[in-house]
Amino acid sequence: MNAPETELIFTRDGEELLRTMVVPGDYVIGREAGCSLVVAVDGVSRKHAKLIINFDQAFIEDLGSSNGTYVAERKIAEKTRLFPNQVIRLGSVTLQIRRLKFEHESDPFFSANAVVKRYLPPDFLRERKYDIGAIIAEGGMGTVVEAQEKVLRRKVAMKMMHHSGMQEELVRFIEEVQITGQLEHPNIVPVYELGVDEENHVFYTMKLVRGATLHDVLQRIAQNDAAALEKYPLGVLLTIFQKVCDALAFAHSKGVIHRDLKPANIMLGEYGEVLVMDWGLARASGRNESGGTEPARTLVSSSRQDEGSEMMTMAGMVLGTPQYMPPEQARGETDKFDARTDVYSLGAVLYHILTLDPPIIGDDVGQLLQSVADGKVAPHVATRGPNRVESTRNLPHIPGGKIPESLAAITRRAMAMEQADRYPTVKDIQSAVQEFQSASTPSAVILRTSAEERPFVPPRKDLRALVIALCVIIAALAGVCTKLLLDRRRQEAAQQPKP
Repeated sequence: MNAPETELIFTRDGEELLRTMVVPGDYVIGREAGCSLVVAVDGVSRKHAKLIINFDQAFIEDLGSSNGTYVAERKIAEKTRLFPNQVIRLGSVTLQIRRLKFEHESDPFFSANAVVKRYLPPDFLRERKYDIGAIIAEGGMGTVVEAQEKVLRRKVAMKMMHHSGMQEELVRFIEEVQITGQLEHPNIVPVYELGVDEENHVFYTMKLVRGATLHDVLQRIAQNDAAALEKYPLGVLLTIFQKVCDALAFAHSKGVIHRDLKPANIMLGEYGEVLVMDWGLARASGRNESGGTEPARTLVSSSRQDEGSEMMTMAGMVLGTPQYMPPEQARGETDKFDARTDVYSLGAVLYHILTLDPPIIGDDVGQLLQSVADGKVAPHVATRGPNRVESTRNLPHIPGGKIPESLAAITRRAMAMEQADRYPTVKDIQSAVQEFQSASTPSAVILRTSAEERPFVPPRKDLRALVIALCVIIAALAGVCTKLLLDRRRQEAAQQPKP
């Protein structure tokens, strides 16, 4: 089997110092004669860094150099993955990496290359269209980096796969962007382009949102961060939840189920933006899940939608985040996935907003999945009082520090173990939360049970007592005014001259 070759170019102040070709392997870069790649100039340590070239990826690791190793102008302290067109600097020397084209689709190891060509038109290949910056985030399927589109000079977020050699993940990655790209909604991250870089790696670009995830915000609140508490009181958090509901309801109307909703996938922008991210596990069900009497809308399609559900089942059987997934997902019952699957996850997100903890905590994935499958979750929304729910954690974002029972009831129903006991649609749970927000006091929220949709308004004793007191005061004032008026008329009559 032929090995792909990579060209390395070392320059300083525009002057070329070394140009060489390498095959996959590990290479030590430094001034010392025994290094794999000798760059004998000031600013480069004797053993400066180690470059790791794989068949489809490249990494660099600093070896304790004096002047540091930088990727996209950020100093690295550990092994770091490299992406096409990133600026790599070793002290005063710049390293440019060019992976040469390599035709290897006939080899089973590189079957992913055939998948790329099957699902994406060949003219998607673009060379050096983007300048790649620093890593923003890393997830289970891919890495998100900051990039700048050269022509438009637009900053974007670019998501690239971790391992392009795995067919199932590659197809799922392509489907993620195809699904997300068709969901045009203010609360769903907009996708700009799906493409293949010069190294045959699939990527897509999307809007770059400056801000924090809901997960990060809730962590800061749990730590009593004053700025977070001021910016994100319970009312604001519930409004954020409403916008997430808007995004999910729209996706369901297009026949798409997210299946991995969690606070870490909800991005909060610096200017009030709320965006649901990471549709990597989204399922295009081929039917409208919005419920109600709305006319059917155009459904989302993807490259593999007509190929059956075998790969979908394999890829999605136990994928997701256990703390927020419903029991049917934990059991791998993919045939039961519908809008109520996301309703459960919405309930789990609401639970985290209220309690500042996920519905279930643990490190053992197997035990977590079993607990979810058995319904052993959400301990802090059980009823412990007539109007409020106790929690062992300090809840500085909730007035009085106790969860209103009405919100706990909404959470319990959304996270019901049986799908039939949950809210039928996202709009139903959204309406329940809206009623809480619209109520004049938390105790006046309209509660709905799973048995019947009949409103119940708890009595407002304090308000009734206030009204009675006001009536008494008004009556007393009226009596005093009447007496004063009669006394004045008597005095006037007495002062009148007698005939």
